[in-house]
Amino acid sequence: MGIEELDYLKHYKPTEMELRMSESLSNHDILEPSQLETEKIQIAYKVMVIELDFPSINFGRLGIVLKKGITGERYKHDFYHEFAHWLGHSGNQLQMNTQQKLTQEVQAEQMSLYLRIPYHMLKLVDFSSEDCIMEIADIFNVPVNLAEKRINKIRDNILCYGSSQLLSANKII
Repeated sequence: MGIEELDYLKHYKPTEMELRMSESLSNHDILEPSQLETEKIQIAYKVMVIELDFPSINFGRLGIVLKKGITGERYKHDFYHEFAHWLGHSGNQLQMNTQQKLTQEVQAEQMSLYLRIPYHMLKLVDFSSEDCIMEIADIFNVPVNLAEKRINKIRDNILCYGSSQLLSANKII
């Protein structure tokens, strides 16, 4: 198998949602993993974050409310989840039926994955590495389980588009 055939991104077909998230970040000059810090996203998008004593929510176009006292990965997870709602959703979930709320929640989780490990930055990853998952976790400063989830999405996408030969050449993907 030639080197061109091992170009994973050549065989990868990003989803429309993934392209939208990547384009949005690029349009706000978020081009490197170091720019994915929550503070830098807040500044680039001019989104206000307020910490209060109740669960994290999207506060319409005004900003995001995060539960007071959360830190570390929980803060990042909640921030990106609510940021995804802020970026891609409209409407008041209190006025939505259960299915509409569930749909928005699933979409927000998916969008936050694409925001934390964006398509336009995947070129930084050596997909042929046996430590690919750890590399993604390190490059994007995400937990290993999130890096693994992203790899699984990429693998499933490549399989869907018929590049099983490419996947069999690598243990990780």
